[in-house]
Amino acid sequence: MSKVIHMNLRVDPTQYIPQIRDIPGYDYIHLVRQPKYMVNLPLLNEKVHYYSEIFSPKEYVRKNDVSLIHAHHGQLGLLLLPFKEETNLPLVTSFRGRDATLANQPLGYLDGMKMLFEQGEQFFPVCQYLAQRINLWGCPADKIRVLYGGVDLDLFPFKPRTSQGTQNIISIGRLVEKKGHHVLMQAFKKIKAKFPKATLTIIGGGELEGLLKSFAAHLNLGTSFQLLNRVPKTQIPELMAQADLFCAPSLTSSNGDVEGIPNTIKEAMATGIPVLTTNHAGIPEIITNNKDGILVRENDVDHLAQALEFMLLNRNKWESYVLSARQKVEQHFDQKKQLLLQANYYDELLGGSK
Repeated sequence: MSKVIHMNLRVDPTQYIPQIRDIPGYDYIHLVRQPKYMVNLPLLNEKVHYYSEIFSPKEYVRKNDVSLIHAHHGQLGLLLLPFKEETNLPLVTSFRGRDATLANQPLGYLDGMKMLFEQGEQFFPVCQYLAQRINLWGCPADKIRVLYGGVDLDLFPFKPRTSQGTQNIISIGRLVEKKGHHVLMQAFKKIKAKFPKATLTIIGGGELEGLLKSFAAHLNLGTSFQLLNRVPKTQIPELMAQADLFCAPSLTSSNGDVEGIPNTIKEAMATGIPVLTTNHAGIPEIITNNKDGILVRENDVDHLAQALEFMLLNRNKWESYVLSARQKVEQHFDQKKQLLLQANYYDELLGGSK
């Protein structure tokens, strides 16, 4: 069984662990830069290694019998180029969002990416939108393999909403500008008088927590709004099951940061929650407007408010939306299928030497 070195930003459950540890037919080493990035101790095992402790890449590869390197972020692919050069191992790099932009990137980042595109063997953007972005930067099209992130359908079983008179809107994501929570809060304020029983719950943690709490007070959202921080990922399916409508108001941030396709949209679609989201980045690849859910213009409070009102007044449309959405996830975003595709990409690259 071939062994792959996987390097990602940190070790925690949100960091696409299955794409590192559950590839059919492949063993793994889970590499992070330093021990401080081992942020979830239950995920620590003997296969977690630290880049800062590798003094001889050649000796390390020989000792661990490694066949391939997979960097799970553009900047990590750049970091691993010297490792690749010394060991002569093939290198693949995933692109997941900001790493395909110049948002908050160091000086010379684009030049570094062009060097990575030249020297790396394959590149796995998480959607067609990011594939087009890196191709425009100079990544050869024949090196690009789109690899969507998958959903564990066993953890997110399909359960259509039943009409119980509730109007609970939920949004899940890091509290950063590109998630668009401030736009959703303003849109919710616009419809609140017409739907006095409606509630909005935002789940996530991040740099904008204090600002969003202050904004909620400024908007006078009262008890109809709550912000839940530090919710374990294991509780997300249960919280989704209690919601009536899922909203992901993603947008391009002021510094140019973008999404790929938020995993929370896929998870909501899998569970049978009707989805309202924006036409941002790769999202139209998973949501066809008025078929799998509703798409609105990004960063448009009025358009989002109109869509919220439409969804709450037209509950009879939800069944067709959620059935189509579940089918879309099963066909294109099933984690088992995507992990098999990842293994096939590795097979292709290793040319039968597996």
